Amino acid sequence: MTHRSIHPAAPLVSGLIAALAFLAGAAAFEIGRASAQTDSPPAESWTASPEPAAPAISAPVLPVAGTVPDLRPVVALVMDDAGIDPQLTRRVMTLGIPLTLSFLPYADQTPELAMMAAGQGHTIFLHMPMEPFGLEDPGPGALNRYLSPEETARRVNAALAQVPGAIGLNNHMGSAFTADLSAMRAALAPLAGRDLMFLDSLTSGQSRAGQAAHDLGLTTLRRDIFIDHDAGEIDTMLDALVEEAHRRGQAIAIGHPRPGTLDGLERWLATDAARSVRFVTISEYVELMQQPGQHTSVSDETMGLFGGAE
Repeated sequence: MTHRSIHPAAPLVSGLIAALAFLAGAAAFEIGRASAQTDSPPAESWTASPEPAAPAISAPVLPVAGTVPDLRPVVALVMDDAGIDPQLTRRVMTLGIPLTLSFLPYADQTPELAMMAAGQGHTIFLHMPMEPFGLEDPGPGALNRYLSPEETARRVNAALAQVPGAIGLNNHMGSAFTADLSAMRAALAPLAGRDLMFLDSLTSGQSRAGQAAHDLGLTTLRRDIFIDHDAGEIDTMLDALVEEAHRRGQAIAIGHPRPGTLDGLERWLATDAARSVRFVTISEYVELMQQPGQHTSVSDETMGLFGGAE
């Protein structure tokens, strides 16, 4: 039988080899763990760090609802002779557009109707009776060229007191009176310093009313078109009004509370032509014209479109 002899140092050598192998493996494990820690953040850092911000995306800025500017031409429609016929005056207020109602001071229901119109957001004017050429009667309390400046001022102030809320006046008739510069200065002097304005109805091509108002520092306007000077031409005048507004960017029209005029307006306001302009009160018109690049008109020695009317 053959026997293998075992050297007495063999167990020690085997143990040493095993120990070295263990140490090598442990070292390799530590090296691998350190490498993993270097390449990746600690687990807790993922929960503590915020999500990366999303890239900014440029988008068009949309206007807030209701703030889109209305760039249509503006039209201020003034309805003269308000108050004389209460029923027709109330019908004017139902047209559904911003208006300026100019009240005759001697009509019995003028104070009540003026307050009603103001309460509905319309602008209120005094329709001041003035002397015409010819024999037509402008009504009680009218101004004429032969009054003293004191009496002229008294009549204007008395008329203003009959129209509550009036922010200015325009002339009722007055082709003769408005052609007299000194008479107009006397008539408009009571308005100075009171934040009141003057609109020249422009019943005459010789009107000096605009110059008088300008001399007194008043906000001064003039009408462009009478829509019902000829009762049979209302539709034509309304179309001309739109054309003028589109040509210049703004226009002032004068009409009257007559059945035919209101019938024509009610039909016309439903048309595309009417919707192509924006109706404003005289107050709003003045605010718009006082913006940079705009101006109000003066009526000295000039006629509005399509002639004049008393």
